[in-house]
Amino acid sequence: MLEVTVTESSPASTLVTVSGELAGSGSERLLARLDRLLDNGHRYVVLDLTAVTFCDSSGVSALVRGHARASAAAGGLKLSAASEQVTRVLELSGLARMLGLQSTVEA
Repeated sequence: MLEVTVTESSPASTLVTVSGELAGSGSERLLARLDRLLDNGHRYVVLDLTAVTFCDSSGVSALVRGHARASAAAGGLKLSAASEQVTRVLELSGLARMLGLQSTVEA
C-alpha cells in the first residue's frame, strides 16, 4: 500500500513524502494527490521517495503524468532521495534526468 503525505509546504514548493510500493492502485493514489495539490495552488512539488520500496511501469507512468500536469499548471515536479532500486528504475526510464532526481531531500 502506498502512503502519500504532505510533510512541508511553503510558497516556493510543497514536499510530499511517498512510502510503500509505487505500483498499481498506489500509482493512481499518488496521481490523485498530485491533482488535488495542483488544484489547490501548489505549483512546485518535490516528491521524497526515500521510503518507496518498489516502482513498476505504472509508477513510472504516474510520475510522467504528474510532471505533465504540474507543467501544464505552470509549475514543476522534482524527485528526491530515492532508494537504490527505485533510482535504478528512474535512471533506466530517463526520469532521473528529466525530473532532476536529487540524492537528498530538498524542498
